[in-house]
Amino acid sequence: MRLSQRWSILGLLLLFLALCAIYNANIPLGEGPDEPGHLAYVLFLAREGRLPVQGASPAESDVPGEGHQPPLAYMLAAPAVAWLPADDRQIVLTANRAFVWAGGDQPAAFMRGSREYWPWRGSTLVWRVARAVSALCGAATVLCTYLAARALWPGRRDAPPLAAALVALNPQFLFSCALVSNDPLLAALGAAILWRCLALARRPAPSWVAFTICGLLFGLALLTKQSALLLGPLLLWAGWRAARGDMRRATGYTLAWGLTSLLVAGWWYLRNRQLYGDLFGAALFSAEFAGQPFAWGDPAAWAGALGQLFGSFWARFGWMSVEPPLWTIWAYGVLVAGSVIGWLTQALGEVRRGLGPLRKNPFLPSHVTGPVISLAMALAWTLSFAATAGLVAWQGRMLFPAIAAIGILLAGGLSKIKGDRQKVKSQAFYLLPFTFYLCLALSMPFGVIAPAYRWDTLPPAQAQAELGTPSYLRYANDWERGVVLRGWRLGGPATPGAELPISLTWNSLEPIPRSWTVFIELRDAADQTVARTESRPRGATLPFTYWTPGDWVADLHQLALPADLTPGSYRLIVGLYRPEKDNIRLPAWAEGGEPLGDEAEVGAVLVAP
Repeated sequence: MRLSQRWSILGLLLLFLALCAIYNANIPLGEGPDEPGHLAYVLFLAREGRLPVQGASPAESDVPGEGHQPPLAYMLAAPAVAWLPADDRQIVLTANRAFVWAGGDQPAAFMRGSREYWPWRGSTLVWRVARAVSALCGAATVLCTYLAARALWPGRRDAPPLAAALVALNPQFLFSCALVSNDPLLAALGAAILWRCLALARRPAPSWVAFTICGLLFGLALLTKQSALLLGPLLLWAGWRAARGDMRRATGYTLAWGLTSLLVAGWWYLRNRQLYGDLFGAALFSAEFAGQPFAWGDPAAWAGALGQLFGSFWARFGWMSVEPPLWTIWAYGVLVAGSVIGWLTQALGEVRRGLGPLRKNPFLPSHVTGPVISLAMALAWTLSFAATAGLVAWQGRMLFPAIAAIGILLAGGLSKIKGDRQKVKSQAFYLLPFTFYLCLALSMPFGVIAPAYRWDTLPPAQAQAELGTPSYLRYANDWERGVVLRGWRLGGPATPGAELPISLTWNSLEPIPRSWTVFIELRDAADQTVARTESRPRGATLPFTYWTPGDWVADLHQLALPADLTPGSYRLIVGLYRPEKDNIRLPAWAEGGEPLGDEAEVGAVLVAP
């Protein structure tokens, strides 16, 4: 590898890691497919020091939803959370009942808590750090894509960096590499296996040791995700190509990688057999992930599924609930169409020259067959997953085990458009589209992902700076920690006949299981109520049941003062109650733990003439 090429790929890797960091910072916690379940697996390993066991129901499972997955990706991420105190090794999120999958109209699966604001601390910081492990796996994918393309085109300077760039600038891949997930590690191992297979396919009589290394990679992939099985045919093809038709040698290569992978990963599948009765835990998997069946005979269903598969391979974020502008998907469609045109142009040119691809161009079969096998098996796996799980299977990330192959095929076609003329410099030819797709990838976290999520809570520092009159009044039953009224302030002068804005700053200490109504009263010296208002927090848009422990919430109320109210000093009373449950009130407590009854006086309001 020339020095300039080394600097080129190093720069691309650093750019990729920087983009992953930007995506990481802009993707709210838990807002990726199954990310809370993946992190729960990591936390379980760090906390318990053993593998999880799944039960027939989520309540009986150590890690509901993801405990059936092979453990390698989670083992790699476990050191990132091991330093966290044991009591803090938990996921602190509150489900959003308005989430689209739950029948609502919001893309967020979880409420955005105050803990998620910068600076990150505790479990929030650990979550972000654990995501960085995925970013490193993504960088390995980019590097192996480059090496695989170099193995195919050892004499070309443009196609290998282009293939790597097509992977590195894929917004969906960047999104996945900014989550706690096992997809990036499988993509990295898939790219590494493709690289070694393409290199061995070109090498005359490689040693069995080389295929043993392939078996090690395949075994690690099988310990990452069961879909790694799709990489098996690629290894079979590489062994056959390397053997040059010698059946005995091909069998030896197959035994070398097959037995090695069995030694590396076989224990996991035997464990599944012992615990669940089958090698893959298929019954548990089907029970957890079966969704709406796919209508195999409906052309409209196929059109929608393939459109979703294509779009989500490039850019569809969140829980498949955040879509970019349609023109961006068309931009990636142009990229794919350009590659197809490039391949067709080459094929037509060979037909005109009377060249048979297998007879005159021995490079072409090696070029096409290896990556095409990888892509075809990824598509076949997606179809099989659709048969098991239904519509949820049509996600572009299902193709990520073959993302290196896809990058290589796209680069191969695009490079044919440029042609091999020396007068056209590669750098100049690719600079404009590289810049365009880089800007597109960079715009997604700022222009699409971050704006899709609502933040109803306040950063702790901002909330404490805007308290107004500080207080500490805790509302809870005697067995609860509850919620604390940390401060209050008036939004304008208190005059007879006016609407008096009163802002309460709340701080939750734990999940609030019931939806309490806040009442505010103004009382005179004789303890008579002269004005009252009540509502659930934030005008009933943010009930207490939506809050996450540690949240700071500014809750604005409007208190209508009577027109004939006598000027003077009045007591401000705040309490929580449930009008739908016989007006049950929540007890109030002073900071020192003294009971205050079922309401609390927070201060005095001076009504001016």
